[in-house]
Amino acid sequence: MKIALTVAVLAGGVGYMVYTTVSSGTALEYFKHVQEVAVEPGKWQGQRVQLHGNIVAGSILKRPGSMDYRFALHREGRWLEVSYSGIVPDNFRDCAELVVKGKLVDPRHFAGDEISAKCPSKYDGKRQTGCGADLTAQVLAARK
Repeated sequence: MKIALTVAVLAGGVGYMVYTTVSSGTALEYFKHVQEVAVEPGKWQGQRVQLHGNIVAGSILKRPGSMDYRFALHREGRWLEVSYSGIVPDNFRDCAELVVKGKLVDPRHFAGDEISAKCPSKYDGKRQTGCGADLTAQVLAARK
């Protein structure tokens, strides 16, 4: 009897943990690079995604008096406009490497609800991803 009760309590606890993780949606997030999402936006629209890329130089906009931001993330010549409201990491600036969690709301716009900055390592000097300066004019023109 004691063994059956112990097994039932443990199984119930594990089942509850699995249920709460899956129902919150965080267990079902995909980790994708900007170019993967930008190439097939229909496949990712409305899905929870962790979007990885670098901020396009000159694309950061902050609404005065608020914590609302707009910026573009790029990778391999592709970019997506990101909107975010909240506190940003200390190293949030042009060229920063970010992971933004959220959803693609249309083929060019990603609504982020959480941001984390990737910390540069001592090996980053050997790996240049660029700042997307060649994309800045294109990003700014798309906003008009």
